[in-house]
Amino acid sequence: MRKSLAGTRVREARRKSGMTQKALAEAASISASYLNLIEHNRRAVAGKVLLGIARALSVPVTALTDGAESALLGDLHEAAAHRSDANIETESVDELISRYPGWAGLLAGLYRQSKDQETAIAALSDRLTHDPFLAESLHSMLSNITAIRSTSNILKNIDDIEPEQQSRFHNIIHEESRRLSDAAQALVTYFNHASDQSGGSATPEEELDRFLRQHEYIFPELDNGEADISDILTQESMLNNTESRELAKGFLILYAKDAAQMPLAAFAKTAKECAFNPDILAQQFDADLASIFRRLSGLKRPDIDAPEMGLIVVNAAGRAVLRRPLRNFALPRHGNACPRWPLFQAFTQPDRPITALLDLPGGQQFICLAVAGDIRGKGFGTLPEYQASMLFIASEVLPVVKSWLPATGTAQKIGISCRICPRANCPVRAEPQILASVSEIL
Repeated sequence: MRKSLAGTRVREARRKSGMTQKALAEAASISASYLNLIEHNRRAVAGKVLLGIARALSVPVTALTDGAESALLGDLHEAAAHRSDANIETESVDELISRYPGWAGLLAGLYRQSKDQETAIAALSDRLTHDPFLAESLHSMLSNITAIRSTSNILKNIDDIEPEQQSRFHNIIHEESRRLSDAAQALVTYFNHASDQSGGSATPEEELDRFLRQHEYIFPELDNGEADISDILTQESMLNNTESRELAKGFLILYAKDAAQMPLAAFAKTAKECAFNPDILAQQFDADLASIFRRLSGLKRPDIDAPEMGLIVVNAAGRAVLRRPLRNFALPRHGNACPRWPLFQAFTQPDRPITALLDLPGGQQFICLAVAGDIRGKGFGTLPEYQASMLFIASEVLPVVKSWLPATGTAQKIGISCRICPRANCPVRAEPQILASVSEIL
């Protein structure tokens, strides 16, 4: 597992500000030698020291921390995987993000735009194939064109048509032309509406993802009860259509519900006391495990000492409804996730928690907790609506959680998604891989 490069960010921010090491050390109330070790990533930086450095540099704490860039790192790794024919120095991607965040963001943005366009094209192709309105409209237009062509062909090739019959044929051409024009206008209106609704994004889910990453999945105003959901949505300019705003509203409703049921200060205190044990937290706050997972995944903050945890939630069709990636554990933006994830096994055992140790192709290991449950509630005549949640944390955190963690057995070899997974001869591969197999990492 790679070490933190927070020190590199501190060094770059100091250089941009024009401060010397000595000046920054004095402003942050630490020694120059200690700052030198931090800037060369030989000492971790957190808590009051991190806050002091950020204050001295007049930058937000998140600009110096690792967590803010996990999604960007995942995007760049995915972009490199899709260009396996190019000689891309993936081992230097952390340095690229730290030293040139603007360029890194631009490259990731171009990659996301490209994938968005591919998704939009695929969606449009599917719409052209299956949308009943389009099928009916195209059939109608073809019928109009055929009638116009047949009638005009008669008028062109037959000379001795009676005036009354000619008038009839002219009326047919006129009526069919009008219907053709109306059908074409309906199609233009339809596509313009679809374009307006997209707001420049391939899907509403994509807009939601960008919205959450922009806020780092944390909404302090809801934690503190200082704002309501409508205020946040009213001020938000990233959500450009009704569908994405409804998705964001759904997320914020859940966030506010979790914040009310599990107040941040009390939850953080209890979590630290029980070594972040989800079972104890669920009992203490009378909450289901899925809610506990959501709260734990957003617990680590500059002023709260907690392990960094990732989260993914999917519905029964395997579609991700919430993604919070971790550094070195990217979550697929497009396409399905690895079928070997315990997340999908949880659907076969609803309400039964699953614990596993996961081994990624690069050798990184993560502790995983997964559970599936009915989010609609039980009742006569009510069909269940299952969702599965998977919380995952880096194996370095094992000493913190081992007091309650059940035995996980041998690490399960998984990938991120089939298309970029290099594992050879996988018996559950769902899609052809775009990377050559690399047997030495198995």
